[in-house]
Amino acid sequence: MLETEDTLFSEYKRVDNICRDMFLSQSGISQYITEMEKDSFHGCSMVPYWDRDYRKLKRVRWLRNQIAHESFATDCNEEDVAWLEEFHSRLLEQQDPLALLRKAKRERSTLPHPYESRPKIAFEQRPQGNAQSQRPEGNAQSQEKKAFSTERTAMRFIWKIAIFIGMVIVAFALDNGCSAH
Repeated sequence: MLETEDTLFSEYKRVDNICRDMFLSQSGISQYITEMEKDSFHGCSMVPYWDRDYRKLKRVRWLRNQIAHESFATDCNEEDVAWLEEFHSRLLEQQDPLALLRKAKRERSTLPHPYESRPKIAFEQRPQGNAQSQRPEGNAQSQEKKAFSTERTAMRFIWKIAIFIGMVIVAFALDNGCSAH
């Protein structure tokens, strides 16, 4: 076994043990790769270098298997060893891809929804009943709920119109397509 292969093998065992502890699994790095595959859609879009780390993990796992089970030399190089050592450090610092994804998801879930962050539109309300009996200030929270409810109703109405127009366009297109035959 070459020195780089021996170093990679030793480092792989250390990283694998950390992953086993993380996932309470005997699979270690293989389980880490599986977890990355499960959430690759979000990972690729939310974590820098997600794909690179995924490919490198698969490569070092393959190299480790080659070293453990084959008698011939592998194409293991210093770059593979350096990357695995760097990945080991990131695991310990919780800067690895899965940790970064958890942080990004947590930050995203604490952000307000775009519609909730808009200022509420205050609609002028006509006085109902005896204008004398109403308080001039009114209940601000109640007015905000009414404004939000009115805005939501208006949005629903707009969506219904848009859907109806879309259905009319599709029906028109189908009728024209069918009459052409």
